[in-house]
Amino acid sequence: MADLEAKLKAEVAKMRPYLERSGGRLELVGVEDSVAKVVVTLTRPGASLLVASLQLASGIERALKNAIPELRAVDAVNLPPHVLQGWDQPGVALRSDTGDGSRPT
Repeated sequence: MADLEAKLKAEVAKMRPYLERSGGRLELVGVEDSVAKVVVTLTRPGASLLVASLQLASGIERALKNAIPELRAVDAVNLPPHVLQGWDQPGVALRSDTGDGSRPT
Protein backbone atom coordinates (compact mmCIF):
# COMPACT_ATOMS: atom_id res chain seq x y z
CA MET A 1 0.00 0.00 0.00
CA ALA A 2 2.85 2.40 0.78
CA ASP A 3 4.27 1.72 -2.68
CA LEU A 4 0.92 2.61 -4.29
CA GLU A 5 0.68 5.81 -2.26
CA ALA A 6 4.22 6.78 -3.30
CA LYS A 7 3.34 6.20 -6.96
CA LEU A 8 0.19 8.28 -6.56
CA LYS A 9 2.08 11.13 -4.93
CA ALA A 10 4.58 11.13 -7.80
CA GLU A 11 1.83 11.16 -10.46
CA VAL A 12 -0.11 13.90 -8.65
CA ALA A 13 3.09 15.97 -8.49
CA LYS A 14 3.52 15.54 -12.27
CA MET A 15 -0.09 16.64 -12.89
CA ARG A 16 -0.09 19.59 -10.51
CA PRO A 17 1.51 22.24 -12.79
CA TYR A 18 -0.90 21.43 -15.64
CA LEU A 19 -3.93 21.45 -13.36
CA GLU A 20 -2.93 24.74 -11.75
CA ARG A 21 -2.49 26.38 -15.17
CA SER A 22 -6.06 25.36 -15.97
CA GLY A 23 -7.45 26.58 -12.66
CA GLY A 24 -7.65 23.16 -11.02
CA ARG A 25 -6.22 21.80 -7.82
CA LEU A 26 -5.73 18.20 -6.69
CA GLU A 27 -4.89 16.95 -3.22
CA LEU A 28 -4.27 13.30 -2.36
CA VAL A 29 -6.03 12.57 0.93
CA GLY A 30 -5.11 8.91 1.20
CA VAL A 31 -5.37 5.41 -0.24
CA GLU A 32 -7.74 2.69 0.95
CA ASP A 33 -8.14 -0.74 -0.70
CA SER A 34 -6.31 0.44 -3.85
CA VAL A 35 -8.71 3.39 -4.16
CA ALA A 36 -7.20 6.89 -4.10
CA LYS A 37 -9.13 9.47 -2.07
CA VAL A 38 -8.63 12.96 -3.51
CA VAL A 39 -9.99 16.48 -3.22
CA VAL A 40 -10.55 18.21 -6.57
CA THR A 41 -11.21 21.95 -6.69
CA LEU A 42 -11.44 24.65 -9.32
CA THR A 43 -9.94 28.03 -8.55
CA ARG A 44 -11.46 29.95 -11.46
CA PRO A 45 -15.09 31.07 -11.54
CA GLY A 46 -17.36 29.42 -14.07
CA ALA A 47 -20.97 28.87 -15.00
CA SER A 48 -21.15 25.29 -13.72
CA LEU A 49 -18.42 24.46 -11.27
CA LEU A 50 -20.06 21.16 -10.37
CA VAL A 51 -20.06 19.86 -13.94
CA ALA A 52 -16.54 21.13 -14.59
CA SER A 53 -15.30 19.60 -11.33
CA LEU A 54 -16.86 16.24 -12.15
CA GLN A 55 -15.29 16.32 -15.63
CA LEU A 56 -11.92 17.22 -14.14
CA ALA A 57 -12.20 14.40 -11.60
CA SER A 58 -13.05 11.94 -14.39
CA GLY A 59 -10.00 12.98 -16.40
CA ILE A 60 -7.77 12.73 -13.34
CA GLU A 61 -9.06 9.23 -12.59
CA ARG A 62 -8.44 8.12 -16.19
CA ALA A 63 -4.89 9.51 -16.19
CA LEU A 64 -4.01 7.98 -12.81
CA LYS A 65 -5.44 4.57 -13.68
CA ASN A 66 -3.52 4.56 -16.98
CA ALA A 67 -0.28 5.44 -15.17
CA ILE A 68 -0.84 3.06 -12.23
CA PRO A 69 -2.58 -0.17 -13.34
CA GLU A 70 -2.99 -1.52 -9.79
CA LEU A 71 -5.14 1.49 -8.87
CA ARG A 72 -8.79 0.40 -8.77
CA ALA A 73 -10.47 3.81 -8.63
CA VAL A 74 -10.15 7.46 -7.69
CA ASP A 75 -12.81 8.98 -5.42
CA ALA A 76 -13.14 12.75 -5.26
CA VAL A 77 -14.41 12.91 -1.69
CA ASN A 78 -15.52 16.54 -1.98
CA LEU A 79 -17.84 15.91 -4.96
CA PRO A 80 -21.17 14.07 -5.29
CA PRO A 81 -22.09 11.41 -4.38
CA HIS A 82 -19.82 11.79 -1.34
CA VAL A 83 -21.24 15.09 -0.10
CA LEU A 84 -24.59 16.70 0.47
CA GLN A 85 -25.84 19.65 -1.53
CA GLY A 86 -23.72 22.71 -1.07
CA TRP A 87 -20.68 20.59 -1.90
CA ASP A 88 -18.61 23.61 -2.86
CA GLN A 89 -19.09 25.44 0.40
CA PRO A 90 -16.42 25.34 3.12
CA GLY A 91 -17.33 23.16 6.07
CA VAL A 92 -19.94 21.06 4.25
CA ALA A 93 -20.26 17.71 6.00
CA LEU A 94 -19.50 14.46 4.24
CA ARG A 95 -22.24 11.85 3.99
CA SER A 96 -22.40 9.38 6.83
CA ASP A 97 -21.28 5.79 6.32
CA THR A 98 -24.86 4.61 6.75
CA GLY A 99 -25.63 5.55 3.16
CA ASP A 100 -28.87 7.28 4.10
CA GLY A 101 -27.57 10.74 3.22
CA SER A 102 -27.91 12.07 6.74
CA ARG A 103 -25.31 14.39 8.14
CA PRO A 104 -22.73 12.83 10.46
CA THR A 105 -23.12 13.72 14.11
